[in-house]
Amino acid sequence: MTSRKVVVVLGATVALGVAYYLRSRRAGAAKPGVPRPSSASAPPPAPAAVSTVAASEPPAPNLTPEEQKQQQEQREQATKAKERGNKRFQGRQYQLAIVEYTQAIELSPDPMHKDVAVFYSNRAQCYASMEEFELAEQDCESALRIDPPYVKALCRRAISREKLGKIEPALLDFTAACMLSGFQNEMATTSTDRLIKEVGRVKAEAKLKEPMHLLPSPFFISTFVDSFKEHREVLASPRRSAAELTKALQAAALPDEERVALLAERALVRMAGREYEEALVDWSALAQLVPPCGEGAGAGSQEQQQTLAAWTAASQAGQAVAPALAMSMLGMLLHLRGNYDDAMDRYNQALAMRPSSIDVLLKRSSLWFEKENLPQAHADFDSAIALDAAHPDIYCHRGQLHMLQNELGKAISDLRKAVQLDPASMLASIQLGMALHRNQQATEARTIFEQAEARFPSSPDVLNYHGELLVETGELQLARGKFDEAVRVSGGRFALAHVNKGVLKLHENQDLAGAIELCKTAVEVDPLCETAHVHMAHLCLQKNDLESAVASYDRAVGLLRMKQELIDCYSMREAAAAQLALLREQPALFGPVMEENRKRAAAAAAAAGMT
Repeated sequence: MTSRKVVVVLGATVALGVAYYLRSRRAGAAKPGVPRPSSASAPPPAPAAVSTVAASEPPAPNLTPEEQKQQQEQREQATKAKERGNKRFQGRQYQLAIVEYTQAIELSPDPMHKDVAVFYSNRAQCYASMEEFELAEQDCESALRIDPPYVKALCRRAISREKLGKIEPALLDFTAACMLSGFQNEMATTSTDRLIKEVGRVKAEAKLKEPMHLLPSPFFISTFVDSFKEHREVLASPRRSAAELTKALQAAALPDEERVALLAERALVRMAGREYEEALVDWSALAQLVPPCGEGAGAGSQEQQQTLAAWTAASQAGQAVAPALAMSMLGMLLHLRGNYDDAMDRYNQALAMRPSSIDVLLKRSSLWFEKENLPQAHADFDSAIALDAAHPDIYCHRGQLHMLQNELGKAISDLRKAVQLDPASMLASIQLGMALHRNQQATEARTIFEQAEARFPSSPDVLNYHGELLVETGELQLARGKFDEAVRVSGGRFALAHVNKGVLKLHENQDLAGAIELCKTAVEVDPLCETAHVHMAHLCLQKNDLESAVASYDRAVGLLRMKQELIDCYSMREAAAAQLALLREQPALFGPVMEENRKRAAAAAAAAGMT
């Protein structure tokens, strides 16, 4: 499987909210039989700036005793009308309740009094009960112009907006209600969580349809490539240098059958040097010289067919890289870049060239899983086992699929077999150690990691994941040593170790600034490490730097490829963006609220030992 493992997060984050979505508000047309709010009963426009002091409490004007008495009578009449409306509503006589609430609004001597906001909100609930959601939304807006922090009106407008398909504005309202209620309004918090996930899902699915142009981190690619025994052996074979091969490719009148062989060899040299973008260029170039994939036998020009035939003959004579391996490598890099359809075509092309390609079946199984087709994923594993039941790569990759499905017993069984059949499989050892740890087999997990460190002393992956295991068991000093060593053996280039060192710094010393600096280092040494960007966003949230958090989430979603990872990241991004939007739109109202909620969350985290 190509799923990236997310590092341990010990810091508490403060991110609950929704997206900000500016759109003009227009009045809906009244339907027959539904009383329409009169223009006379609408409050005056809201002031440009919202204050925490309610607009409904202006200084009392100089009134005569008679005028004061008249206003008091009007207020009493309005209150009685509201009470009659409440009884009508309880009896589900919604149209009659609307008449009473409208009368209450019109009788009120002060159109900006908070009581009038209640009348509008109650009338909105009547409209909503009659599924007149546009009118309900309008009345909620009237209520909120009078009383901006009115949580009930925010929730009712959110519900109406959701019913009207205005999902992001609804999310913003629910977020505001959460914040203003100190996250104590259960309906608001539950709805916020639900809609954030929905927005995250929609945006993730849209993102996955966009073409990707960047490969993931070279450290991730190298670990994935290393999980295939055949690839390790091929990349370790001695070859000419990239410079020598480039010079040969520049020769005049070079036949295509020689060009494809030289391109394939240079691509392997570049992959061995972790120059994956350059390797992808070479694999793509040679693919243009042979018949196109997915078009059946006899497809392509005569020259392309001749080139493929000559290349195949040369590979069978041991003089060139096999075409099937080239298409497998091309498919794999396209797969890792997130170009799933193109990758599937190349995998199928490779299998058509060599049906016994176990590595291709395993890669295609991973792709089926990412395309949410689990039966096809297992079918490819079954096909691979039918070809060679003793092939270690099968059990390494199937074990990881079981881990992703939280089938720990099956995962451990497969990964044990993978390590037994191929002790040189670093990924199998890491995954076995983590699976044992998750299955509460801590002693054996530690043993597996100690053995892996002895077997792969220069692997930052082994050291880093062993460190993560130690963090989870509370052995923080030992964990720090593993992360330091991972940084050292990688020449300072292994981003995840920097991130984890920052997490420890935050956990042990409450050093948020130090954690952010280490996360910045991670981003600098490996800008393609999406986990570093996600953690930077989390840390910025704890700092209450919403703008930087949103920017980091935006960088992360540009790198993530797995659907669930994208959903999670988009959800967090939208939560932060919602709070930022509220703060910008109404700073006097939401600034103090946001600071109070931040303090409350920090205190809760400190009490749990997770500052």
